[in-house]
Amino acid sequence: MASNPGHISAGGREVISVEVHTAHRGGSNLHKAFTVYTNDPGKPEVRLVVSGKVKGYISLSHTYVRFVGLEGQSMSKAIDIKPLNGHTFAIKAVKLQKGEHLTFDLKPLGKTPGAQGYTLLVQNKMDTAGFYQDLILVETDSARKPSLRIPVSARIRKKESASKPPAHD
Repeated sequence: MASNPGHISAGGREVISVEVHTAHRGGSNLHKAFTVYTNDPGKPEVRLVVSGKVKGYISLSHTYVRFVGLEGQSMSKAIDIKPLNGHTFAIKAVKLQKGEHLTFDLKPLGKTPGAQGYTLLVQNKMDTAGFYQDLILVETDSARKPSLRIPVSARIRKKESASKPPAHD
């Protein structure tokens, strides 16, 4: 998002401010280009570029969970949640938006989880064919990153009958 200072006189100066939303980009390189339009026939457009590394506070080994498998199959995924750049945090709560088909277990990594992080083990408990979506909400004590959202989806297929012959192409 950029501000529009309006008309700037020839040779004049004005501040153009740019706001870049960096949610979910911690630890990545950012490169954004903006165009300033002028009434100068020799240079009707000026391209401005903002780039740099986005400082991260918390790292997730997986930003989403997707379960795909057969009915009755055991499925789980471990997500490591670790502090970055010397920041520390504690996880205050973990909640499931719906919770009908999931369970979870949160374990600290090491003796000082605020500095070393946590492992969140997410398990599918739906054992019949079907599809669902849910959302894991993690609340932290970090002022910079007070909450994390981890989407979950699952597609559970029916098992093929043992008496059915295999399909051929």
